[in-house]
Amino acid sequence: MQTVLLAVCIALSLGTLAVLVRIAYSRRHFHRYAAAKTAASAAFLITAAAGFMSRGSFGTQGALLAAGLVLCFAGDVLLGLANVRAAYFGPFFASGAASFCAAHAVFCVLFASQQTLSPAHFVLPVLLTAVFAVCARDTRRFRLRRMKVPALVYTFFVGLMCSLGVSLYLVRGGALGALSAVGGALFLVSDAVLLFLYFYHKKRAVLRAANLITYYLGMLCLALTAGMAAAHL
Repeated sequence: MQTVLLAVCIALSLGTLAVLVRIAYSRRHFHRYAAAKTAASAAFLITAAAGFMSRGSFGTQGALLAAGLVLCFAGDVLLGLANVRAAYFGPFFASGAASFCAAHAVFCVLFASQQTLSPAHFVLPVLLTAVFAVCARDTRRFRLRRMKVPALVYTFFVGLMCSLGVSLYLVRGGALGALSAVGGALFLVSDAVLLFLYFYHKKRAVLRAANLITYYLGMLCLALTAGMAAAHL
């Protein structure tokens, strides 16, 4: 029964993602983009809920995972509204980015709680933040305006989340570690693509699909850890 439920949740996630990508490239239906993003985000929340129910427990780590997923859901809805309005420097986009940054911080706490922190964990986020700072200075190519400082903070946390996720796999191994590592890595790739999708001077349509696919597959990986997170308390 659990296997069937898991298969249904994965199919639901992939199905809503396919619909979202289709709408993202449709002039006729793009006004439904925010609704489609909401549905796709709801799919990974349902997947996580199914995982928690299969274990029959929640606990601290489960609560952190749930909080991170809910913050991502809120951020996704807000970015969907910003996209429909093409307002990438407005309140919806800024609020969505803040929600995602908070989600990254929560995931960092979740991953850190399952291993011992070391200076090595901060090498990637510091390096990424430095690279981003250099790119942001090129105002001819990257047009960040008032998003520059928030984006620096955002870059640090998404880099730390990826670093801790990969480290968790190296320390603990298994499906939980692998899904955390892949989820964190895909999240990082998605956000790197997002930088070029919204703030680079040359817009490339293909990046929207790359951003959506990597993000939602990353979130699906994290959602699939729900049952495992509950089991390791």
